[in-house]
This record gives sequence, C-alpha cells and structure tokens, in this order.
Amino acid sequence: MNLSNRLLFKQIVLAVCLLVRVHAADYTDAYTHVPGQCILQNSCGSSLPCAQNTSDPITPDEDHIALLNTACPMYATEESVCCAKDQLQDFIKQLDVVKNIIGGCEACYWDFQAIECAFFCDINQHQFIQITNATLNATDSKTTVFGVRYFITRDAAKRIYNACKNVRDSISGGIGIVYVCGSADCDQDTFYLKLGDNAYTQLKIEFVIADTSTVDYVKPYTDKDIYDCQDTVNGKTCNCLDCEEKICPIIVEEDTTVNWHYTLPIGLALCLVWMVVVLVLTFRHKSKRASNNTEIKSVGAGGLDNKAAELNSPVSIHETSNGQNDNRTSPSNGTSPTRPNNVPLSPSLSVASTISPLPNSPSEYENKSLITRKDPLHQFWLRLGPRIGEAWSNIVYDYWYLVLLACFILTALCCGGWYNFRITTDPVELWTSEDSVSRMQKIDYDSQFGTTYRTCQLVVKEKSPSTFGVNSKIVNGVFNPEFLKQVYDMMVEIESLNVGDVTYSDLCYKPLGEFNKTHPKEDCATLSVFQWLDNDRSLLDNPAEYIKRMELCAEATALPECLASFRGPSATNIVLGGYDAVKLNYMDSTTLPVTFALDGSAAKLDDILKWETAMKEYLLEQIGRRPDLKIAFSTDRALEDEIDRASHADIFTIVLSYILMFVYVGVTLGDMDCSVKGCLLNSKALLGVGGVVIVLVSVVSALGATSYAGLPTTLIVIEVIPFLILAVGVDNVYIMVQGIQRIICEKIEREETLNSSAIRGMLSSMMRDVFPSMILSSLCQMVAFALGSLSFMPSVQNFAYNATIALLMNFILQTSVFLILIRVDLLRQLSGRLDILCCMKAKLNKPDRGPVKWFIEEFWARYLLLNKWIPAFILIFFGCFTIGNVMLIPDLKLGLEPTMALPSDSYLLDYYHIAYTDYRIGPGVSFVFKSRDGTPLDVYEDNTYGELISNQNSLLKTIRKYGESPSYQYIIGEGSSFIKYFSDSWLDSEPCCWNDGDEFCPSIKDRSGCSVCPQTNITTDTKYQYLQWFISDIPRTDGSGCSKGGAVSYANSAKFSPSNRSVLSGRFTSSHGVLATSHSFITARQQALLIAEEVNSNSMVIQVYAYSSFYPYYEQYDTIVRECAVNLAVTIVATFLVALVMLGFQVYAALCVMLSVTMCAADMLGSMVYLNIPLNAISLVNLLLSVGIAVEFSANIVQAYTTSKEVGRTNKARHALRKTGPAIVSGIAMTNFVGVIVLAAAKSQLFVVFYFRMFFTINVLCVAHTIIFLPAFLAFLGD
Repeated sequence: MNLSNRLLFKQIVLAVCLLVRVHAADYTDAYTHVPGQCILQNSCGSSLPCAQNTSDPITPDEDHIALLNTACPMYATEESVCCAKDQLQDFIKQLDVVKNIIGGCEACYWDFQAIECAFFCDINQHQFIQITNATLNATDSKTTVFGVRYFITRDAAKRIYNACKNVRDSISGGIGIVYVCGSADCDQDTFYLKLGDNAYTQLKIEFVIADTSTVDYVKPYTDKDIYDCQDTVNGKTCNCLDCEEKICPIIVEEDTTVNWHYTLPIGLALCLVWMVVVLVLTFRHKSKRASNNTEIKSVGAGGLDNKAAELNSPVSIHETSNGQNDNRTSPSNGTSPTRPNNVPLSPSLSVASTISPLPNSPSEYENKSLITRKDPLHQFWLRLGPRIGEAWSNIVYDYWYLVLLACFILTALCCGGWYNFRITTDPVELWTSEDSVSRMQKIDYDSQFGTTYRTCQLVVKEKSPSTFGVNSKIVNGVFNPEFLKQVYDMMVEIESLNVGDVTYSDLCYKPLGEFNKTHPKEDCATLSVFQWLDNDRSLLDNPAEYIKRMELCAEATALPECLASFRGPSATNIVLGGYDAVKLNYMDSTTLPVTFALDGSAAKLDDILKWETAMKEYLLEQIGRRPDLKIAFSTDRALEDEIDRASHADIFTIVLSYILMFVYVGVTLGDMDCSVKGCLLNSKALLGVGGVVIVLVSVVSALGATSYAGLPTTLIVIEVIPFLILAVGVDNVYIMVQGIQRIICEKIEREETLNSSAIRGMLSSMMRDVFPSMILSSLCQMVAFALGSLSFMPSVQNFAYNATIALLMNFILQTSVFLILIRVDLLRQLSGRLDILCCMKAKLNKPDRGPVKWFIEEFWARYLLLNKWIPAFILIFFGCFTIGNVMLIPDLKLGLEPTMALPSDSYLLDYYHIAYTDYRIGPGVSFVFKSRDGTPLDVYEDNTYGELISNQNSLLKTIRKYGESPSYQYIIGEGSSFIKYFSDSWLDSEPCCWNDGDEFCPSIKDRSGCSVCPQTNITTDTKYQYLQWFISDIPRTDGSGCSKGGAVSYANSAKFSPSNRSVLSGRFTSSHGVLATSHSFITARQQALLIAEEVNSNSMVIQVYAYSSFYPYYEQYDTIVRECAVNLAVTIVATFLVALVMLGFQVYAALCVMLSVTMCAADMLGSMVYLNIPLNAISLVNLLLSVGIAVEFSANIVQAYTTSKEVGRTNKARHALRKTGPAIVSGIAMTNFVGVIVLAAAKSQLFVVFYFRMFFTINVLCVAHTIIFLPAFLAFLGD
C-alpha cells in the first residue's frame, strides 16, 4: 500500500499557471509594439506581471546564461532575452513542481518549457501576446496585468497537447493534465481553457488557437521548438507508457523452458562420442569376454544340477574371507557336519551353487577368491570388517542384557532433549541464517520503522461478466449500482465485526496515529472505490453522477474530492483491478478490491488474529449466500493457517503411508511357504515391526539430540528423515534377515541339527558376511550428511544434523538391539512356534523363495549379463540418459510457488489467481539509507534527492532511472520520497510553513499570531527544523490551508540526530510490479538490490539497502545453485573417500560407487526439469536424500562384487547382483514405493510434487542404476 500520494490539484494548477502568470506580458493596446523590444519584465506582486512600454532586451552574462541553461535551454544561446535573473530563479522553482507532473516525459517537459519561456524570454513576445486586462497602481505607477491573450498556432497547440496527454505524474500516478482539467474528459480545448482560467490564480489567460489573427501585429507562436513525445530530447525519450506513438515492448516472463535449439545438438554429439567409446571397448575385449560367455551359457543352458553334482567336497558353500568354513565346528559336537554325496540338491542349493561354483581344490579356490591384490594393507582392511562383525555378534550374544541396557540409556539420553523440542514454521528461520544479509536488514528495518500495518483484502468479481450503460458509455458490470451496493454492504458488515468489546476501529491502522487523539472510525485506512464517494451509499442511487466521479478520481486520486477519510488517496491500482495495464482504461475494470489495514503493533496482535478469524468465517458464509458474486479474500494470517490446515489434512495420508510401509516390511521380510502354518512359521512380521520401531526410535533420538543444542525442528525434517532412515534401515534389516535365512536353508539342506545352541554360530556367520557392507554404506552416508551441515541454509543444516545422528543411532541399534531381536526370533522359529500366534507350533521346513528373490536370482542376474552386447547397450543408454539430463540442468527452475503449499480446496487459491491476473501493483519496496552522524543536511539531500547540484547518481534518480526502464518491469516509477516532497512541495508552498518564533504552527490549527517561515537564506539548521515540522504537519482537505503535510505518509520515514541536527537514516518507498511466480519474486528482489548497489558504488556519504517483506525468504536463491553444487560435490567426494578406505583402498571399486551416486544425482537434477520440480530448500534436501539412498544401493553391490569368490568380471557382477539385489528391491525400493504412492492422494501440491513425484523418481533412478547399470558396468569394465 502506497500512502505517500499527496494532494496535488491545487499545487499542480498553481504550478502550471505560475509558469505563465509570473512572467505574463507587458503589452496593452495603449502601448507601442516595437519589434525587438520587450513588453514583459519584472513582477507587480502576487505573482502578477507588470505591463511595460518598450523595454530593451537583456544581454545575458555568465550567471544569466547558467540560469537560462536550467530554466530555458532553448534561449541559452540567444544574444539577448527579455527575462531577468529573478524571473528565471522563480521559474526554476516552479519547474521543479511541474517536473513532478510531466517530468517523466522529456519531450512534454521541454514543450512546456518552450511555450512558457517564449512567453517571457522571447524578444518577439509582442507578436503573440495581447494584454486584455490591466490596472494602473497609483502607489508605484506600475501597471498590473490581470488578463492576456496567448496566440498559438494550431499545430503547436496540438503537438504540445499530444506530447503530454498521456504523461503520468510521479507522485500520484495519475494523468498529469487531468489535474488541470479537473475531469477525466480532458480534451485539447478543455485543457487550454482550464489552463488559463481557474479559481487558483488571478491572472486569466485566453489561449487563442489559430493560424492567423485579426490584429495586424499578431503572429501566433509556432512549433519551431516543439518536440513530439516519441522524439529524443537531451538524450532522453518519453516512456512508452506515456506516449501512445511509441510501441511498448511486450514484457514476457522469462522463458525457462528447455532451449532445445542449443542443448540438443550438444547432447547428441556427446552421446555419439560415448557410443563410439563403448563400442570400441566392446570389440577390444571381444576375445577375453568370449570365454566368459561360453562358461555362462553352459551353466545357464540347464547345467545347474550337473554343476552341483560335481561338488563332492564337504566345504561349506559360504566360506570366509580366508577360505575357512563359516561353521567350521558345530557347537553341539565339535565336528564338521557332512552331507552324503548321494543326497540330491534342492532347488535352493542348486541356485546357491550357481552363485558360488567352487573350484575342485581349496588352494585353487583361495588363489581366485576375493583377495585380488596381494599387498598386506589391502588384505588387512578387507579382513578387518568381517572380523569386527563376528566379534561384535559374539559380544551381543553373550552380553545381550548389558547391550540392551547401554542402548536404552543412550536412547533415553538422546530423547531427554525433547524437553527443549520445538517446531518452527517461520520462513525467516527456515531459509535464512542468523548472519544472512536479508535477515540482518529485516531486523534493522523493523527496529527503525517497525511493522506498520497488517492487511486483509476482500476481492469481488462478477461470476458472469456483464456491461452497464451510463452517460452514453458502456462500462463493466462491476460499476453497476446493484453490484456496488452488495460490495459496500459487505465492507460495512466487515467493519462492524467485533471481538468481544474490541471493534474494528480499535484495531485498524490509522495513518495519522498519535497526531489524531480522537481516533474516529473514519480515520481507518480502508481503501476502496467508496472512498471516492465519501463512503456514502446514497450516491449509488445516481449512476450518472457516481460514474462521473469515479472516472475523475481514477485518473486523479489526489484531488480533494477524491481523498479518503484518513486524508490520503485511494490509489487506483489498489482499489480497481482487471483493467488493461497499458491502455489504462479504468472503467473496463473487472475486479473491486477492498483493503482493510490493521495495526501492526504486537500489543494488539491477539485481538487482531481473532478479528481476522471472524472476517474469514463471515466471508466464507457470504460465498454461499451470494451466488452471483465471485468472492475471494485473504488475511495476514491466512497463508500460515492454510498451510497448517494442509499439514493436518495430510496427516492421515502420511500416517497411512508409514503404516503401509510397516505392513509391507512385516509381510515380506520372511520367506514364502505353501502352507498357512509354514508361512507363519517362516514369517518375520514381529521382527519386521521391531526393525521399523528401531528406525522410528533412531529418528526420535536424533530429534531429541538436536533439541539439546536448541535447534528448532522443521517440517522438512519430520517428513523426510523417516523416509531416509526407513530406506537405509529397512535395507539393512532385509540384508540381515535374508542372510540368516540363507544360513537356515543351508543347514536344512545338509540336515544339520537346528536348535538354540546353533544360534550363536549362525549370528556370527551372518554378521561376518553383512557387517562390511552395512558399515560401508552407513559410514558413507553419515560422513556425507555431516558435511552437508556446512550449508548456510538453516533448513538444510537442520536436516543434515538430524540425518547424521539418526543414521548413527540406526546403525548402533540395528547391530545390537535388532541382532538380539533376530536371536529371539530364531529361538521362536527353531522351536517351531508360529509368528504372531506364538502358542501354536509347526514343523520347520525349508521355505520357498519369494517372487522378487526368484526373479532376481533366476531371471534378471542370468539374462542381464547374457552376452557382451547387453552390457554395452545398457552403458550406452544410461550414458546418453545422463548426458541428456546434464544438458537440462541449466534450465532448472528456482523457487517455490506459494500455491503449492495450499490444500487443493483452499479459498486462497481463488484469491491468488485473481491477484496474479487482475492486480496492477505488487508488494511495496523500501530503499533504506543511512548516513554518517553529522553529515550536513545539504550533502545528505544531494545524495538522496540530487536536485541541488543535479546529482544524477542520487538515490531517487537511480530509482527513477530503473523504474522507467522497460527492462526492469518489476520496479514501478520513482516511488515516494519525503525529502523530495518536502523540498519541492511543502517548503515552497506559501500556506504550509508557518511559525511563531521557534514554534511550528500546524496547518490544522489556528495560525493567529503566526507568520510565514522565511524562504530566503535558509541555513542548514533552519532547514533541519523545517523538515521536522513537515513530517509532523497534518494535511488539510478543506482547501483553506496546507494539504501537503507529511504526517500521514512520512511520520515514520526518517530518524534524526538532534545533537548534530542531521538525518541519520530514512526510507524512500516504491512498488514492485505484479509478482505472480517465484521467478518474478526472485527477479524483483535482484532488480531492487541492483539499484541499491549502484547508489552505494557512487556515494561516499550514504549506504543504501532495499527491503521488502518477502526478501528474506527469497535470499536463498542467491546462493542455492552454489549450495546445491557444493553440497552434492562434498557428499559425493566424501562417499568416495570413505568407500576407498572401507573397500581396502581399491580405487576402482570406490570410483564405481562414486560414479553410480553421481549419475543418480545428475539424472535427478535433469529429471526435475521435465517433471516441473523447482530447485529450492525442500528439493535440495531431497537431492541429498537421493545421494544417501544411492550410496546404500551402490555400496552394497560393489562390496559384494569386491568380495565375490567368482572368477571373471561377468561372474562376479552376477554374483553381486544375486546376493544383494533381492534385499535392495524388496527392502528399500518396494518399501518406499508402497509408501510414496499413497502420497499421490495428498491434498497439498507440496506433498504431491516434492514427496510423491520426487521420491518416486529418486527410487526409480536409484533402483535402475543399481540393478541395471552398475552390474553391467562392473561386468563390462570390471577391475
């Protein structure tokens, strides 16, 4: 809301007329008309000209020429002129006023100068001026002129009018010449008539527009010095909005779609290069891969049973890293179990044999097992993990009660932080760090100027647009009296809403504030078209009159009859909407907004929040009661309330998502069996629930631990962390359970005794096998997320802290508590007790494999790597897919649309739609400036205003320069400046500044005994005093006094230093254009910052910053691209380093992990473009989540590859896929898919876009890279 528009009518008419009357002609029919002689010189008082008989022209000296260059540049090169220095000095003052009105168009401003300067400077002035009324003053023998005729050619008059007819004044934004005409219908004849004859001047000027004259000596003024509005004058051109002859460039929102013209050829070229590289490598390794393929085909062609029959050795199928049997000694009898050679292998064992076909001798097998490098360090690291796993398993088994106690104490300590737990939804806390520039500027702005007001807005449209005929015109239906009466009635009823004993009048914002102690209701800053009608409903019964009044006020909001009850204007772009933004045909408006301004003080906040709630309930009721109206509204708290409602509305969806994941884990964790009892016996439902509970405990512990440090929790953490920990935790759960199930199957095949005494060995064997991959993936993720906390964005930092602690807790609890739960479940299973129904028993048999496990082991792992061409094709496809996505990354959008966070049935959606399409003005912007304490006022004024010595780099002129540039469409005009209005309007207006000694005489009080403030030889101290008086002066609206006081608009716009009598800080206000998208918000902020940066680079006196309420939220986009790149790079490099160490310093293996993770991240970034997912803090957190999931997937399969006992790259890759693929697909992928799909039904677009669409894509990409690309890559390039 811009409350800085002033009362201009009297000022503008006086200014325009003074240009003429101060320098009117000294010519009557009684005087001699001598060519080359001046007839107009000097002044006869009261700004009326003196008539002179012939007078010699003045030959200008150096000072005179300097004044001419400023006032009348077209006469600066003349040898002689008729205007004296004092006349030029007065004229310069009046030109400053006129510049406020028409200075936006240099051609119009020049034309005004030309016609006025010709009037009193041209030595041929006698040819086009005729005195019609003059009076001789007997006292001083001077002849005072009261009336003249000004002859002007038709072409000159037309060109001047056309150059100025569309120019808007810089103060109110209305058409400048409307203030002269006093009517919206300001044609050429009316303009010249009102310009010369009005109630505000004694001098009457009759403009005679003709090509000839009946008077012999009259020669009308020609257009020799006149410019059209499209002409360039002094290097400046008229703004296209002020000149209909100029075509405004069509301002189109920046096209952020993919530029296929450039990216497609580059992407195709890179894909072609990649394809050639892969094909060359394929043919190069043809001979070497042929032998491997022959072996694969012989095994895959039905030789599984034959291969198994060759295994007559009693060596166990799962050997340790040093070639020893995992179950070297049976705990029961101390002997190695054996199987008769004539016992046929079951399908399960046949598959196991295929996974690890052993050589004929242990020595040969050992030489070709996982130790591919012979250096001791490499062997040490690879053997360390299994040994730690085995040792830790034995400790947990032997001292399970101490382990449980330790875990309970650790969890309790972490959860103890919940006493300090708090959730923050404050966007400032979420998106900006405590030392961020925007946040510091917000604190500074609030401390200096405070939160002035809150706004509630009602917007009303017709559901079925119509038209209305009045005054021989057709206007839109929103001006129909019946429509207006309905809107007026709603406005009055809203103002009548009470909260207990508190009324709207008690809560509303009153611009006069402390200056008006009576606080009448009429002083509330309620903005609507009804303010133009004095809030008088009875005027709506006369459409002809109120339409005429609205037409006038729409063009000239600062006219006295158009001012609001709070003594300020109701700006047209605030009270009307839907009109053409270029043609500005206001009566074509389709929308009527009504804005209620509420006090922004914290003391009234509780009552204001209740009043806003009452307004919302009332208008929701009106939507149903008025079916012919389209009613939309918003309150200051509406967005936060609707986001909160959306969160509560989607709680059921989120809970259902987690429940389905829990159920899925419980159902699929165990093995399949044909019988019901067998299925329940091998089921792991309770164990799965225990695993999920451990995941939740990890999340709760992390939230508690971070709360110790006073870190607030965000909704992002609550919504994302459980998915991350579930993904990682469930995968480990599946790996551990499937590992123990595999051991049970092997023992059943060997007909070994399965009882409680075998559990210790089974657990140690399982941990020896899975612990290295668990610690590898967990450590990679923890280090990556810990480094992610280096981000400057609080929401990302918070996520990183919680993710790191949750992953650590999850790893600790899974390797301890969950291991104990597996022990308990083994006791149940080996004793034949059913899962859930523990009182019932069944016989333990070898279970069947589940469909996922069968598919991966029997089909996918076999045919994915069947020949050399399949991996080559996979590499080509994934390589080109990644290249294409990388090409799309520059086209990634930034931002977060406000409507995304709203529920699909929110009433705010209609409001935002209308605001984006129908509003013609956006949020306000303040340019806050600070000067050094003691800076002289004139120096300060020059750096902010720049008119004293014409400082073109001053703040105000810089704002004007950018505001008038079509390239900066998000900054509107030069805005409002207290120092400019003080210097140009209040100080130079005779009725405004009155004093009684050192005491100011306000405009609204009796000025008896007061005198006009001295206007000459004003010292800096005196001007400082005048400035303070101006800011405290309340404007009058009755025409009897000063209407330009600054109390309404500028009471809180400056901070003074009484000791040094200078201005410490202040603000100039302007407005942004309509901001409909995140891109427009980001660009608008950048444009405002550019203005401040330019002023700071040119001034050594003041420092400027731009501030608007939305700036802190959008500061993140200054650095989010860098934040994204740095966070992803750091986490990926950290993953590589940890993998390098944990994989025994095998560089190639670590590079494989990093490559897969990098490709997943790059593909996700590219996918965000065509999935229309913008980059913001939420998606950045999800990108880090994708890195974590990709690490979990990739690390497990690469670990299995490096530890495989197979010979050859293809066999090792197939073994790794068979070993880890089922756990990856069943564990992470399917669990997340089950939970994520439910989120598609969420009411909030935020959940649909960032938690369904993005999570789903992350899972698809990670699974594809893990079970398709990575095995093919390992088989193709190997070690």
